[in-house]
Amino acid sequence: MTSNAAPSGSAIPIPPAPVRATGLLVLAYLSVALMPAGQLFAAETPAADSAPKLLSTAGPKSETWSDVRELEAAAANGNSRAEAALGELLLRGDGLPRDDARALALLEKSARAGHGPAVFRLGFLLSRGENGAARDPARAIAYFRAAAAAGEPEAFFNLGAAHANGRGVKRDYAEALAWLMIAKRRGADNGTEASLRQQLGKQISVLAKAERRVAEIEAELKNAAPVSLLPPMAPLDEAYDPLRPPLRAN
Repeated sequence: MTSNAAPSGSAIPIPPAPVRATGLLVLAYLSVALMPAGQLFAAETPAADSAPKLLSTAGPKSETWSDVRELEAAAANGNSRAEAALGELLLRGDGLPRDDARALALLEKSARAGHGPAVFRLGFLLSRGENGAARDPARAIAYFRAAAAAGEPEAFFNLGAAHANGRGVKRDYAEALAWLMIAKRRGADNGTEASLRQQLGKQISVLAKAERRVAEIEAELKNAAPVSLLPPMAPLDEAYDPLRPPLRAN
């Protein structure tokens, strides 16, 4: 019986993932360290033994507003893209005072309407415990799965990274490779999938399981409504407690 454990050592060295230029903001983070703000769009220096890197994108992909007032009006009218974009500006304090609480509320409202970038952004914030969001890797996984169902390429990558790192889920290299294979097909990989495959070497059963999981994952997500995969409504500034009654959507 072949194990899904790393072939040698406690972790598999994987080169950094790419920075993708989509939406209003693109950030790239190592699993253990935040990249300095001044290097967000700079070329990255590969770490000698780095774990898979989480990718973060946010903001509208095909809709723009002339100014903050117009964006505020669109968000007030329930435009989910505007809600996500305004939430991102509030997270950064870009053009208006930073307000993490309002930003999270707007992103959550947008996410509950099925807007993929907002779903993904919340998953990322929960995975890191940033901008007022609790550090809740397990809940982040649910958001990333919903974002994957919404077609966000980076969500597939981050799920692969999570399974490789054992963050929010049990470490499973076959599952990690499967998600990374799909991410590669969708353009959210720069050799990470190939590196993991190489590190796994001749663990035939693990590679075969990963191949099977690719088809299964794609079938699972094909007709899944992103909103149906979201976790129950709960305060984003606290780790999720399944025993607490869920919040009601406004």
